[in-house]
Amino acid sequence: MKTRILVAVKTYPSLSSSYIETVCTAGIRQDGSWVRIYPIPFRLMDKKQKFRKYQWIEANIQRDTRDPRYESHRLVGNIKLLGHLGTKNGWKDRKRHLLKGVFTDLSILVKDARDVGVYISLATFKPKCILRFSLEKIAIDPDLRKKKRRLSRHKTKLVDLVPYRFYYTFEDENGKRSRLQITDWEIYQLCRKLMRKYGNQRTVLYKHLKQKYFDELATTRDVHFFLGTTRNWHIRRSRNPFMIVGIFYPPK
Repeated sequence: MKTRILVAVKTYPSLSSSYIETVCTAGIRQDGSWVRIYPIPFRLMDKKQKFRKYQWIEANIQRDTRDPRYESHRLVGNIKLLGHLGTKNGWKDRKRHLLKGVFTDLSILVKDARDVGVYISLATFKPKCILRFSLEKIAIDPDLRKKKRRLSRHKTKLVDLVPYRFYYTFEDENGKRSRLQITDWEIYQLCRKLMRKYGNQRTVLYKHLKQKYFDELATTRDVHFFLGTTRNWHIRRSRNPFMIVGIFYPPK
């Protein structure tokens, strides 16, 4: 089915035995409904098909029947690049499409995710306030390192394995406090850039990332989250299967 989609989410690439590298992409159709396209080997694609965030694309997609989440689709054929929405007039064009049906009560969103009749897995969420940005150092799984070495035989420069996770702690409209992981490509790219400059110094990295994602965005911008679930945690009916797969931050 040929569909026009406004790309709003690109998560950091993950390694794949079948596709070498994959990126989870999500966006809004013209009717305002969310759609997830996975897998997309974004960095290995032809330059003419590489889309930007907030760009309209046209592509044939089909429902991924292996994934029970209704928004999940697979790409069939090539991607056609269309117009890009800029930041003029306080992000007016972006907000017109992406701030429809915004959730403000996280418990309602989680309830809808667990309800098999709704089973929502992508949504725009507006936190009442963001309380904290945090950075956690993690150990890279040795099996993941082996997988990267094995896939590197394809003579493709693979994505860096970033040994950190990023989180926002926030409250919803009812004062319910939550802490969710951020998987957006942009924060990983910034962390990689900082690591090249400062090395693996957690305190220094945290200082610069906090300056961007808390001191700047969380306090001076009208921040919304694009929330998405993972297939595994959604099926397992996790207490809260959502992660922050994208951050939308127009000016206040």
